[in-house]
Amino acid sequence: MTSPKTLVEAVRHHLGAYGVECSVRVERSPLVRADATLALRAAGSRERFSLYAMPAIRLSEVLAARDEAARVLVAAPWVSPRMGAQLRDAGVAYVDSVGNASVRFGSVLIEVSGRPRPRPSTSSGTGASPSRRTTTLLTPANRKVVAALLADPALGEAPLRELAAAAGVSLGQAHKASALLADAGFHRDRLHDDQRAALADVLAAVDGLAASHE
Repeated sequence: MTSPKTLVEAVRHHLGAYGVECSVRVERSPLVRADATLALRAAGSRERFSLYAMPAIRLSEVLAARDEAARVLVAAPWVSPRMGAQLRDAGVAYVDSVGNASVRFGSVLIEVSGRPRPRPSTSSGTGASPSRRTTTLLTPANRKVVAALLADPALGEAPLRELAAAAGVSLGQAHKASALLADAGFHRDRLHDDQRAALADVLAAVDGLAASHE
């Protein structure tokens, strides 16, 4: 998992590349939830942001941070176009490790999107890369559950009955699939972007294998 320090440095690097002078003060007080304070300057405009490094973005945490600070900037390993739109709608700036960004202050407007996610880490314990065991879990019924979770992230925290209905499977099957995925390190209520990407890659591979045998 990407460390907060690495994410803060990525923000400094990419903002500098976009022509923004960035001064970083790392917050060490236990009374301050933000990981750092950014002082940005460009084109005659200046602004301070409270930076929150989030290896896995949770919108509820972002909104809580926004309520505490006037200007919030989220640093993450990768921000999907969908999540980027949600952050912009919430008035939250972001910069990810590959350079996708949305930052506005004064006369400055930075909007960069479409850069692909970094390759998932294959180190043990991260849960970011699907194992062979994960692939074997994708029976036709389990695949429907995984596909539903990927299509609608809100189902991750929804009752199992709603997940079952969305996937078109029985309640028991939804429970079984969720338990099997959890055993493999993919907990439906806290899937981060790398894990979603890994599961999507497995689904694509399984679909491609099935098509080759038709």
